[in-house]
Amino acid sequence: MAWNGCGQAAVAALLDYHGLDPYGLKKPIYDEKDRRHHWASDEIIGRIREEFPPDHLFGLCGTTPGQLAKALRSAGLEASWAAARNEGEARQKIWKEVKRSVEAGLPVIVIMDMGKLGGRPLTAHWGVVYWIEDSTVHLANTKNVTMVPEPHFLRAFTCWFMSRRFHHCGVFARPKTVGAPNNRTGPQSPKVFGNRA
Repeated sequence: MAWNGCGQAAVAALLDYHGLDPYGLKKPIYDEKDRRHHWASDEIIGRIREEFPPDHLFGLCGTTPGQLAKALRSAGLEASWAAARNEGEARQKIWKEVKRSVEAGLPVIVIMDMGKLGGRPLTAHWGVVYWIEDSTVHLANTKNVTMVPEPHFLRAFTCWFMSRRFHHCGVFARPKTVGAPNNRTGPQSPKVFGNRA
């Protein structure tokens, strides 16, 4: 697994969550918890990287939100991204949109400064917010950080050391069929692909 593949791992988590299989890969891993088969991490992430590689500063700084949205659209989802450049109203607007999406059963890919969540300082990471309850943010695609108090998460929901399009950034995805029933009941964590930061 490449060190800069967290964006592709987050895309894989959303594709799996939505039951999409755009690459026709085998799903050899059975999970007793959700009673579904899943891809092998390296294989699905590698396949996504082939078509949608890390593209921020030639991949040295990971993947841009636009590239993640393209990967999701290519797989059959409607996808968009939004970012705020400051801590004020714009960030609050993005965070409200993340919460609204998650409440509708649609996980969101978000940028995080893992240094503010106990990881290495100045480490940008694409994680997935899939549930928010009692001011606790539930995360997937993050190693050892699965639940964070909302105020603590909001401090990490920026990467001041990256370009402005990474500040308070979320990548949103939903099925193309308007009004399609959501078969999810309650919080179901997207499958984690790779051993993420």
